[in-house]
Amino acid sequence: MGMKIVLLKTIGDLDLKENKDTIITFFEDPNEDVAKQAVNSAKKMKLAEATNPLLEKVKKEDFTKNSNSLSLYISTLADLPDGKVAAPFLETKFREKFNNADMRGQIALYFGTVLYTEAESALMEVAFDEIQPTTLRCYSMNTLGKLKSETAKPKLYELLDSLKKTAGKLDAKKAQSLKIYAIGALVTMGDKEVFQELNEFARDDDSMVRLRAIEFMGSLKDPKALELLEYKRDRDPSPKVQKAAKKAIDQINGKESPIEEEKSIEEKPEEEPK
Repeated sequence: MGMKIVLLKTIGDLDLKENKDTIITFFEDPNEDVAKQAVNSAKKMKLAEATNPLLEKVKKEDFTKNSNSLSLYISTLADLPDGKVAAPFLETKFREKFNNADMRGQIALYFGTVLYTEAESALMEVAFDEIQPTTLRCYSMNTLGKLKSETAKPKLYELLDSLKKTAGKLDAKKAQSLKIYAIGALVTMGDKEVFQELNEFARDDDSMVRLRAIEFMGSLKDPKALELLEYKRDRDPSPKVQKAAKKAIDQINGKESPIEEEKSIEEKPEEEPK
């Protein structure tokens, strides 16, 4: 087993595409770790031939359970050529509310990577449903931003307004995640009105919300933000926020490359208490 894993990893690292059939064969290895490494290698090599076999493997998985393997398979489909072919099947699984929330969250991110606009209504239903898990809502908002959803835009502003009105009443971690992802979606859409929201949230009591708002300001490169960013660089009580403000100033002044697009989902949102 260990030798299989090492060899599969080496094939992927060296991009030995002449071994693509062997890699795909190992998708069905009875050992889960071997199968996962085969999928990882196919992902690294971006094997177009792996798309349909991997989709068939995914169709046999149990979506009602949290599974690291299934998460890998879904993220790999998002990165493979023609991986969008899996979208109709995954949309069905996403709409089934009895399926595991983490798996549905991975599917939401998949939709954003392959830009599957047909899932907009399903994502809207989840993103603005208060009884849905926070992480799932956040990932759905993230994807709505990538899909440039005009339908979601007013709902995102309504959510932000609601969060302002309920400040202090909602669980802090839940509120933090919803604020960050709602603003991030609007920034990704390129909405011109989002600057005012960023201006407000750059003064939020939560230092993480301030930090993310400032990072988004940097990515927008709007000179109107410089005065506030300079104040935050010099006066904000959080050293991390001060550092982010300095970086944002450099970005606006053309001295540094933009923050990566996926920055907003590097850290998984905190779930509300059970």
